[in-house]
Amino acid sequence: MTSPSSELTQDSRRNSMDPIPNNERIFGLPSYIAMWVSSMVVIQIFIVGQSFLPPSGSLNVLQAVWVTIISAIILWVLFVLNSAPGIKYGIPFIVQARTSFGYKGARIASLIRVIPAIFWYGIGSWIGASAMVFITETIWGWGNIWFFFILFQIAQSAIAYFGIKSIKWFDSVLSVVVLGFLIYIMYQILQLDSLSLTENWMSSGSWGKPFFVAITASVGVLITASINNGDLGRFLENKPKNNWIGHFFGIVPMFILMLLIGVLSAATTGIWDPIQALVSVIPSPAVAVAMMIFIVVAQFTTNLTINIKPPALVLVEMFDMKWGVAVVVVGVLSIATFPWLLLSSTAFGQFIAFYSAFLGPLLGILLADYYLVRKQKIDVEEYYSQQQSYNWLGLGVLLISGIIGIIFLPISWMVSLPLSIILYWGGCQLNPIHKRTEMLKQANE
Repeated sequence: MTSPSSELTQDSRRNSMDPIPNNERIFGLPSYIAMWVSSMVVIQIFIVGQSFLPPSGSLNVLQAVWVTIISAIILWVLFVLNSAPGIKYGIPFIVQARTSFGYKGARIASLIRVIPAIFWYGIGSWIGASAMVFITETIWGWGNIWFFFILFQIAQSAIAYFGIKSIKWFDSVLSVVVLGFLIYIMYQILQLDSLSLTENWMSSGSWGKPFFVAITASVGVLITASINNGDLGRFLENKPKNNWIGHFFGIVPMFILMLLIGVLSAATTGIWDPIQALVSVIPSPAVAVAMMIFIVVAQFTTNLTINIKPPALVLVEMFDMKWGVAVVVVGVLSIATFPWLLLSSTAFGQFIAFYSAFLGPLLGILLADYYLVRKQKIDVEEYYSQQQSYNWLGLGVLLISGIIGIIFLPISWMVSLPLSIILYWGGCQLNPIHKRTEMLKQANE
C-alpha cells in the first residue's frame, strides 16, 4: 500500500494519502524541530496567556506559571501519543480515523478539525495584514489593510501550493528568526519597571476552578494540531526517540515562551490588544517595525503548518482534488469566514468554545482505538479498505461525549476526552463484531 506519489506536491491527489515508507521521509529530527519552532508563534497562545491575570482572569503570576508548565507537558504527551501511528506507519490523520469512524465517517469527523483551521487561517492573515499596516504607516504614512490581507492570502497560498517540501524549508529557515525575536521580546518585557507585576505576583489568585479552566484553555489552543499531527509525523524518519524528542524540543519551550510572554505583557503593560502590547515594550520605532515584520512572518509559518495543510488534505482525500487547487480553495474559504468581523464578535468566541467541546472526544477516540483496542498493532491494508463506510460506535461516542463537553464547557476536554476513551473502549469490548474479529486474529497468530 505504498505509492511513488505519496510525497505531497502541487499535483498530488488522493494517492498521496498512501503510507510513506521510512526511506522516503523528508524530515530528519533537526528540520522537524525547526519546523515546529517556527509554527508555534500562535497568536491565540499569547492571548490566552494575557487572560490569566486580572482583570480578565483571577490567577496570580505564580499560578499562571504553573498553568503554563502543566499545559505544555499535557500537550507534549498528547502530540507524542497521537503522532505515533503516522510516524510508525506513514499514514495521515484522515486515514488513521477510518477504523474509529468508518471510511466515510472519517470525513465527517475530520470536519471537526478542519473547520476551525479555516477560521483561524483567515484571522491569522487579518492580524498579519494589521501588522503590515502599522509598518507602512510608520515608514511611509500609508496603509491599506484590505490590500495587505489579499496579498497575505496570495503569498501564503503560493508557498503552500508547492507541497510539503516548500512548507518544510520556509518554516525551518525562519525558525531561528522567530526564536530570536521571542527571546528579545521576553527580555524587553522583563526590563520594564512596573508595579503591576509585583501586585499580580502577590495576589492570592485561585488554585480552584479558574486554575483548571486556564489549563483547559491553554491546551485547547493546540489540541487541534495534536489531533491531525500524523499529517506531518508521517514525513518524520521513524527512528527511536524521534517522536518524543522532536515534539518536546519543537513544542514545549516555544509554547511556554509564548504563554509567558502573554502573561508578563499583561502584568506589566496592562494592554490587552496583542499587537499593541508587543509594540509597547519596544524601545524605538525602528525596532517596532522589525517586530511587526516578525508578526507577519509568524502568521505565515503558523498558517502553513496548522491552518492550511489540514483542510487542504481533507479536500484532496474527499474529492481527489489536486493539492495545489485545494490550497487555493482553502484560501478562498478563509476569506469567506469574514475574519474582520469575527475578531470583534463575542458570538464567535462562544461558537469556538462550543465547537471545541468535540475536539477532546475526537482525540480520545483516536487514542483509545490505537492504544487500547488495537494495542499499537494495525493492519495497514484495513485502513484503506472501504468495507465499513461508517463506524457508528465511534460517531455515537463522539456525539455523546461532545454534548457532555458542552455541559462542562469551561473544562470541556478535561471531561470529554477521558469519557470518550472509556465509552469507545467499553463499546468495542461489548461489540460482538469486534470480539469475533479479535478471536480470528488470535487464531491466526
